[in-house]
Amino acid sequence: MSKRLKFIVATFAVALLMSVVNRVVFILYNYTMIAAECSFVELLQCFRHGLVLDLSIAGYITALPLLATIVTVWQPASWRKTKVWQRVMNSYFAVIVFIVAVIECGDIGLFEAWQARIDAQIFIYTPKEMMASLTLANILGALAYIGVTVVVLFYLFSRISSRWFLPQVCEERYKPLHASAYTLILVIAAGILFLAMRGGTTTATANVSKVHFSHRSMLNKIAINPIFSLLESATTGDDLARFDYFSFKKAEEIFANSLHCSEAQSDITNARWLTMERPNIVVVVMEGMGCTITESYEGEEPVTPNLTALQNEGIWFENMYASSFRTDRGNVAIFSGFPGQPTMSIMKLAKRASKLPGIAAALNNVGYSTRFFYGGDSNFTNTRAYLYSTGYMEVIDEKRMSLDGHRSKWGYADDAVLDYAAEEIISRIESSDAPCFETILTLSSHEPYEVPYKRLEDARLNSFAYTDECIGDFVDKLRDSEVWDNMLLILVPDHSTLYPTSIGNHSSERHRIPMVWLGGAVREHIVVEEYMSQTDIAATLLAQLDIDHSEFIFSRDICAPGCAHFAYWTYPVGFGIIDSEGKTIYDSASDKVLVEEGVNHDERIEVGKAWLEKTFIEIRKM
Repeated sequence: MSKRLKFIVATFAVALLMSVVNRVVFILYNYTMIAAECSFVELLQCFRHGLVLDLSIAGYITALPLLATIVTVWQPASWRKTKVWQRVMNSYFAVIVFIVAVIECGDIGLFEAWQARIDAQIFIYTPKEMMASLTLANILGALAYIGVTVVVLFYLFSRISSRWFLPQVCEERYKPLHASAYTLILVIAAGILFLAMRGGTTTATANVSKVHFSHRSMLNKIAINPIFSLLESATTGDDLARFDYFSFKKAEEIFANSLHCSEAQSDITNARWLTMERPNIVVVVMEGMGCTITESYEGEEPVTPNLTALQNEGIWFENMYASSFRTDRGNVAIFSGFPGQPTMSIMKLAKRASKLPGIAAALNNVGYSTRFFYGGDSNFTNTRAYLYSTGYMEVIDEKRMSLDGHRSKWGYADDAVLDYAAEEIISRIESSDAPCFETILTLSSHEPYEVPYKRLEDARLNSFAYTDECIGDFVDKLRDSEVWDNMLLILVPDHSTLYPTSIGNHSSERHRIPMVWLGGAVREHIVVEEYMSQTDIAATLLAQLDIDHSEFIFSRDICAPGCAHFAYWTYPVGFGIIDSEGKTIYDSASDKVLVEEGVNHDERIEVGKAWLEKTFIEIRKM
């Protein structure tokens, strides 16, 4: 039995070593490019952070040999079966090592041109198109690399098999009691292997985001396992051509025209809302805190009294709408000004998401330091990768916080995280000459709504009441400090929530959210009545700071002359648009209009289709 375990451990070890050696070869092949940006110590960090995906791939490669080992425990011994198993294992390892060699070779060779690790984009090219870009030297070098890799890896795997697996098949059949005991041991080994494949025991499974550890893109790319990158992107399902309604030229024309309005200017045209050009900026993204929650009562009690009171301070946005219905889409809408997608999430496509613009990156360019606080696992839905690639210098999640406080399935409760963030923010601002951009994402008002707090009977409403109280305490801590006077504090949800359940996932009520700008940097209290989406936050904020926002092509500065004021959102599978003259909600799957209120429905449908198509046009470019 010990030989069987040695076989599994050795197979896993060789598969893991394969990924480590590949990373060394990758660095050496691209050394000139890498050395210009990375030190030796930083390269070592790439190996440490990349280990989680290396372990996952090693687990997948070892899974079938482990299953075969369990089967042989119950088989009668015979030389005939030994020869059959020898063919099976040799065939399996031959296929595996060939696939691995080809993927690794392609990844190493394409990196200089693509500036990214290999992914499913390679499948859109035919072999003829790929060969057209290669010289004879490239082809010979690739064949040599593949040949050497196949020979070395196949030798190692077949040697392990012949030494520790095949002899066991020839032994006498175990008695049922012994076979059961050995099977149990192997099942335990399978459980350990499953954890390696899954990427650990946390909520977030193994994904490319887990290896991102730096705001420097090159380091993150080196840490990525190319086999995992290819498999993940191939199984994500981009669905990038589903919403093509017009010709390319027509879609671009309608989209461009939709951004501008020739009618009379609004009251906020050219408005200057801030008293300073470079305030410290704090953004609190409130999990699921839609207007249906903030405007609700349980009996005589308001669910969110603190947010209700804050509406009478600073700048209150009466007609703000979430771009989508999930946190990953909402964060991208807020910080990249990029609309949500009905049937996919660009944040989960790490390579494409890395091409998005970011408020943090724009602020980095003018001297801001940038941090993101989250009490849970920032690897979830590739969040960490997205944050670093769009400009955040630090991502501080549950692993770095190490707090003494209540924990839910998703991470630390909001009171502990917001207290921690308040102290960190105040300390950073007081000790730094550079302006700061700080972001906190709350999590307690998320299913299953388990919070260390009891004010309302309804568990869902009680969780939002808890987050509201935490937000109130957080605002008070900042207000009572000396940093308040030069601060802009923005409170905005990532999305709304399906409450009450009678409203549809497509409805405007489902997407309307509160947003308020507070702090000493705000000139005066005003109420903004104009319709806008989360995607407009980036351009509007950067314009107030006199920072260029031209790369945020979907984002509109709502104070700009001629800006068209409407809100656009997506849901599975359709979109909605609302403006001062009415609203239209369209279902793409059935090609039907679900809601028509007011006038100009045909125009809204055309604009919505153009926005949807333009969204995927831009994604295909990335």
